[in-house]
Amino acid sequence: MLEISTNSPTPSAQTDRQGLKLAEHCFGPLLHPISATQGAWTNYSINRLQTNETHRSVLLESDENNKSDKNDKYCSEAWLSNSIRACVSHIESEMNLDLGTLRRCITILRDTTELEADIDDHRLLSSADNIVRLYSPTAPTYIDVRFRYLRRHRSLDNEWFYSPGYKIQRHAPPKAGSTSGIDKELVKAGPRGIYMRNGWQTLCWGHYDDSHGVQLRSWRCIEGEVEISEKGAVDAYETLFGDLVRPAADDSQGIFAYRRSLVRGMRLLLAAVGISYGVACTDDEKDKRPYAIMLEKSRQRVTA
Repeated sequence: MLEISTNSPTPSAQTDRQGLKLAEHCFGPLLHPISATQGAWTNYSINRLQTNETHRSVLLESDENNKSDKNDKYCSEAWLSNSIRACVSHIESEMNLDLGTLRRCITILRDTTELEADIDDHRLLSSADNIVRLYSPTAPTYIDVRFRYLRRHRSLDNEWFYSPGYKIQRHAPPKAGSTSGIDKELVKAGPRGIYMRNGWQTLCWGHYDDSHGVQLRSWRCIEGEVEISEKGAVDAYETLFGDLVRPAADDSQGIFAYRRSLVRGMRLLLAAVGISYGVACTDDEKDKRPYAIMLEKSRQRVTA
């Protein structure tokens, strides 16, 4: 596969280009770009260029990390970008895309990652409140993804919750992304209620129930179902890759490929915040859970 160039022109150099030509020049080759208005593609390009200048483009950052100690897998500063590259590269390979096709579409807007060591000195995610922007390589659209996570063990209590959510933006404004603006859109609530308004949607959530006090020897794990309908999965996939036609009910192979595509779209949202999760699509397959992040039911005990 080819490695895509990471050189992106600045907005000031693009005065003679507009619309899709501007997007292709700055971010091409695009992936089967759809037909959209000149204004939509121009706004998308300005948004993406300015966001990359203001924040951290994952693919551009990889070149800098390779020249510094930030590529240390034990470094909290490097964990998110390294995890995103690893997770998204795997999906690129599955889709037979050139290396970098999807990674170059991701910009880290906020990274508060903290790691901790387990008893074997493996680095596990301790806390995060991270936001990334995933630009479509096909349409003048993007998806913002936020991941909140906390897992801490103390002598008398445990803390654990997680909550990834996302928002589809079909009309990109011609300005850089702002985490303060995103924070204002979200609800200050527990993991289940964060993504309840302004177009945000919950992927999944979980937490410990400590309603009986923190000095019990065990906590009940409260885990919500994956809150994604088929329509929600289709919307996310089509935002990123264009139209997806549902096969006829008697087309078993087509239905299987359709299901794979929807699952891959959801996996890409998780991969964009550094979560590698293999989702089984048949009875013969098994989910592949991430090692460093607890997203599953697990009864935790502490010593009182």
